[in-house]
This record gives sequence, structure tokens and C-alpha cells, in this order.
Amino acid sequence: MPRSTRKPLVALIPILWTCLAAASTSVPAWLKQAAVEKLPAYPPDTKAVVISDEIENVVEAPGQFVEHERRIVKILRPGGRDYDLIFVPLQRQDKLLSLHAWSIDASGHQFELKDKDFEEVSRFPNEILYDDVRAKYARAPAGEQVGTVIGYEYEVRYTNWINQVSWEYQERIPVHHAQFTLQLPQGWEYKSAWSDSNSAEPQRLADNRWQWMKSDVPAVTDDETLMPDPTGLEARAEFAYFGPNSGTALSGSWTAIANWESNLAQGRRDPSPQIIAKVQELIAGKTDFDSKVRTLADYVQSNIRYVAIEIGVGGWQPHAAADVFHYGYGDCKDKATLLSSMLQAAGIRSHYVIVQVHRGVVHPGLPTPFAFNHVILAIDLPADAPVASYHSVVRAKSGKPYLLFDPTSEYTPVGELPSYAEENYMLLVTDSDGELIHLPTVDPASNTLVRAGKFKLADDGTLSGQVVEDRTGYYALRERYAFKDANEQQRSKYLETFLNRSLKQFSLQKPQILGLDTRDKLTVKYSFTTAGYAQNMGPLMLVRPRVVGEKALELDWAKPRLHAVELRASSQESDTYEIELPAGYKVDDIPDPVKIDAGFAIYQSKTEVDGQTLRYHREYTVRSVEISPDKFAELKTFEGRIGADERAAVVLKKSTP
Repeated sequence: MPRSTRKPLVALIPILWTCLAAASTSVPAWLKQAAVEKLPAYPPDTKAVVISDEIENVVEAPGQFVEHERRIVKILRPGGRDYDLIFVPLQRQDKLLSLHAWSIDASGHQFELKDKDFEEVSRFPNEILYDDVRAKYARAPAGEQVGTVIGYEYEVRYTNWINQVSWEYQERIPVHHAQFTLQLPQGWEYKSAWSDSNSAEPQRLADNRWQWMKSDVPAVTDDETLMPDPTGLEARAEFAYFGPNSGTALSGSWTAIANWESNLAQGRRDPSPQIIAKVQELIAGKTDFDSKVRTLADYVQSNIRYVAIEIGVGGWQPHAAADVFHYGYGDCKDKATLLSSMLQAAGIRSHYVIVQVHRGVVHPGLPTPFAFNHVILAIDLPADAPVASYHSVVRAKSGKPYLLFDPTSEYTPVGELPSYAEENYMLLVTDSDGELIHLPTVDPASNTLVRAGKFKLADDGTLSGQVVEDRTGYYALRERYAFKDANEQQRSKYLETFLNRSLKQFSLQKPQILGLDTRDKLTVKYSFTTAGYAQNMGPLMLVRPRVVGEKALELDWAKPRLHAVELRASSQESDTYEIELPAGYKVDDIPDPVKIDAGFAIYQSKTEVDGQTLRYHREYTVRSVEISPDKFAELKTFEGRIGADERAAVVLKKSTP
């Protein structure tokens, strides 16, 4: 599916520009005036500022409008080079009517970009095999210089697949002035929705012409570790418009968007004779719901390659199931369509679910299709289905249960969901209705990491032994993607990077990876020897019972936290390490047990002695994937206790002869 934002992607390939300077430029008066405008004071690390961004949308007919944008940016710091982009999104059916761009550096030199200075590039390089979503793109002359002011304006006649437009008036840099104008045909109306509580009142400029303005909109900081996706933090507004007698009750609602999606897919899930025959072959002898769903899901996951070809409305509309089956490839909505068709042939109903793989981007009070970028399925659950064995069951407002499943995630088994689904919103699309559903945090037991190690400690401080890791859910999925296409050397390098966090020097023996090609438990085994692990101090020896694996988060604890801390998944982890002590040494002192329950997570550990064996065990459970900024002090204390426990040492004492 197309990505939601209309903002430029700074990762686009660099483009060389040529320009005409000074005598041959015709910099407009509005840019010259902006170059000398006095701006508010900004924090010293502010890289750039949007002096003005004025957008006008003139709706000409259903699905068609002309957009005019005039944008001015000033570079404040050397790092502001990322904000000198001149960027106009286009699709094949859109028509660029005009495009002009200029810049003025701090010395007053003026530059103008010509048509030949712009190139057309894909907006989503390396993500889609082919699409017609393009952008006119260039970097402004002198954009790397502090003080340069960049201005451009364009006009495009857009073809829209839904009668709705967005106004994204908050960005990663401050916006001094933002303005949005909407003009509709006579007799048309609009509904607006805002992502924040500071909705702006429009000024009526003329019949069916309105204007909204925002001033001095602060930047959304995007440099905090483990912060939510900045796109979801940026304030924006949505405008759904409609003509007379077009059914205004549902316009601008989640139901309207779901109905639009349903209409796009009308008839595309109908099973062909070839699909019906294949389904009968696959489920022959299988009579229960669970085995049928798992068999058909496995077929789509294993045999349909992910290939995205999105042309025109194809960014939203799935290909017919018969075509996906015949050619053996498709994108997320195509794979969901084929699986839905196969389930239908097996007598099982299912429905599209439109999702966003980044939490926080979908706002319940802001209905828009542009917030979504992925499609999965909701499968009707019969009364005799083993509901208790699934971690991915969700209920609609009616109480009807559905089994959610993502056929694009090749290593996620039926009954589980990728971690993006936790604490996220999804749009259920039924044949006649739609409903935005919130998915809570899943059971931590669905994502487990059980690590056990047995070691032998020599009297010179050398530690050697083997670690066995059993992984499920998110932990298994993450390692499968790390290991699946890696050779033996790359796999060893991956594990060495992990061990380097806990050990100073070591030699790693050949690792074993079991269950790599399944969707069940993944087991990783590795052995190593590390010299100088324990510290000899005369008759004493200090040994850390927590051998490998660090749980503590790496965050900037010195600065106030602006945004929530977002963890990848709810989870359960446990570590158990047994260390055989060298002869002649006895335990003299062990760390105290630790137990701390912070609500969002719980951590506990203990160290025990059984003869010449030192045993360390800990458990770490994440209950919530999002920790609000007001809990940051509690998180700091929690993480401090974990860090102290991970560094704690057992004191061994050498027995006197």
C-alpha cells in the first residue's frame, strides 16, 4: 500500500543541480521578503525552519483537484542540508502544471532552478518492484550554507481515489506560518477532523472557499531513542468533501473508508476453479477449522513471493486472487486476497483489516486511509475453534470474535501477530460496514526468550561453556530474519556482536541454529571460552553470575524525556546460568535477590549456591510496550536496578590448605 505522508523522504538519492545565478534569475518578491523577515528565537540545535507553507486545494470534480503549494525554508545550521529538498509527489495520472524554485544565500546571491535541474525518482526506492508513485525532486543551490533561504511553488492537477485531502502542518522543524485553503464546487460540503485538540477555525474567503492558518508550530523532536514514529506525533488535519445528495452521514468516517476499501476489492476474492481445486487438494482429510486455516496460511506464506507492483489505484486495490495464484506473487493486499479466497473455498469467511505497521500513526478521531500501509486478514471464528490457544483474537463491538493473521509475515504462525499490532489501531473491513479496532498488549507469553548456560570456571579466571537459547514469537522472528540468508561466517559475526556487549575477550565455537525454516520455536546453541572472566585478587576471586545478555535499555537518562519510550513487544525472558567453581574455592558472598515491579515491567533475580555450583536465575517480563514520559523517572530507577544486578559479583575465597 502507498505510504501515508506527502512529506519528502530525505533518503532519496542525491541529484546534481545546475543553476543560473544573479543576473539571469527572477527571484519573486515574496521570497526576497521572506529572506529578510525577522523570525522568532529557536533552540540552538534547530537545523532549519519553515518560514511559510501555503497550500491551496481547488476541487474540480469527484476524485480530481488542483493543488498549489508555495513553501519557504531557511537553513539555520550546517545539518539543515536535509531540509533543502524541493519535492513534488506525482502519479502517472497526475499532471504537473507548473514548478518553479529559487534560493538566496546569506550573502544575497540568488539562484534559480530550471526544468533540467529536476529529476523524477520513485518515492519508495528499494521497497516496490514497480510503481507509478513518483516525485519531481532537486536540492536547492547553496542549501548546505547557513542562512540560505529556499522557496518553491508548484501546481498539480491530482487524481484522487477518495474524496479526502490532508493538511500536515507540523514537521520535524518549526513552522512559522502554515496555511491551507480549500475550495469546493458549488453546493459541496466538507467535514474536518484534527489529530490534536487545537483545531483551527476557518476563515470564509468566498462561497465554498475556506482557509485555515497555524502560526509558530513547534517542531516534533525525532532524536530520542526508542521514541514512537514521529509521523504519528505530527499534528495534521483531514478534510473529507462530498457533493449534494451523496450520503453525508458516513462521509469522513471510518465506516466510509471501510466501504471505499470494500468496493475496491469487490469480486477480487472470488475463487477460480484452479483455486478451488488447489484448496480441495490441500485440505483433503482435514475436518477441523484450525488445521484448515494453518494449511492454507502455510501455502500462501511459503509459495507466494512478496512482489509489489502498484500502478494507479493499484496502490490501494488488490489484484484478483486468480491472478495472484496463477503468477505466484503479490504485495500484502494481494496475499491477503488470495488467502481470503482460499479460505472461502474451504467454507471459511474472512475480511480485510487495514493496518499501520508503526504504532501511533492512526488516530481514532482522525479517519483517513492515508494513515495505513499494510493489509492483513480477520478470519471468522466458529464456536468450536480453539480460541484459548490463539494470541491474536480480537472482538468487534458486537462481541463477534475474529482471528487476525498476517500472511505477508512469512515466519509468523497462525494464532500470533507481528509485534506492530500491539497497542495499535486497525480498520476491520466487512462487506457492508467498517470498524476501527484497538488491539491491546498481547500476552507476554507469546514472545519468549529462554536462555540457559552451563559453564566451568578455571582457577585462572577462564570461563568456558555452552548457551542454549529457545525463542518464540518476536524473538524467533527477529533471529530468523538475521540468520536465514546469512552464511556461517556472518552468523558467527552476528553472535560475536551480541557477546561483545557482555564479554571482554572470547573465542566463539561454531553456532548451531535449529528450526530456522519453521514457524515454531527457534533454538540457537553456541559455545565460547573467555579468558580473564573472573578477577583474581589474592585469595579472592570476583565472578559475575550473569554471564551474557543485557536487559538494561540504552537511553539518555540525563535529559528530560519528551516522548514515550516504545518497546518492541510485550515479552517474557529468563536467564539461567550454572557455573562450576574451581576446586579449592568456596563462595564467600553473593548478591542479594532483586525484585522490582514497575507496573509496565517486572524484573527479579537470585543467586544460589549448591556445592561447587553457582546458579544465577532471572526473569524479565514486559507488560506494556509504551511507557509515557511521566513514567520516565520510574523507568530510570527500574533500569538502574537491572544494571546494578547485571554488574553484581559473587566473591569466591580460596580455601587455605
